[in-house]
Amino acid sequence: MKPTTFQQHFTITLLLQEGYSCCQIKSKTGVGKSTIGRIKKEMDGDKENSKGGHPSKLSHSDKQSIICQITTGKLDNAVQATHFINNTLSNPVTPQTVRNALKEDNFHSIVKQKCPLVYFTLPHKST
Repeated sequence: MKPTTFQQHFTITLLLQEGYSCCQIKSKTGVGKSTIGRIKKEMDGDKENSKGGHPSKLSHSDKQSIICQITTGKLDNAVQATHFINNTLSNPVTPQTVRNALKEDNFHSIVKQKCPLVYFTLPHKST
């Protein structure tokens, strides 16, 4: 890998500021696209990385409201929390959305074991 000179770095910076794409700059300067990408990243260093995806259906205050209801014992599970929060939202959410929001805040689901059925019988009376 050949290091870029100061002149190349300066030229690439100018071309990026003018709005040229990496491919266009590569053809003009002969510098590889990955090198151009690194220089571009240096220029946009303070830019926050995007998480991608779509915005959350639950706002921060919606999540806090659900967590408050669960920690105070008013709600027991994600389905109850979904019914609770859908009363206030214009676009209803699914229980899985609530589970994912709770998981982000380190809440974990607990699978309760079913108690085995115990049948009691009356003592047999002899006649």
